[in-house]
Amino acid sequence: MNNHEIGKIIQERRDFLNLTQKDIAEISGITFKSISEIELGIRNPSVNTLNKILEVLGLELSVQIKSMY
Repeated sequence: MNNHEIGKIIQERRDFLNLTQKDIAEISGITFKSISEIELGIRNPSVNTLNKILEVLGLELSVQIKSMY
């Protein structure tokens, strides 16, 4: 998954929940500018930052073994 895909998932979930970028920033403690840049796919968020945003959105980060076939 790349930065643009992550940003799209965050934006779609935020829109579904009727939250603004400002709302997410205030609740998560991440700056509005960072939220905007992550959604645009131009910022590579740390795992900690991503987890804070995902927590607000009711999402979670998971890692799984990639299928070889």
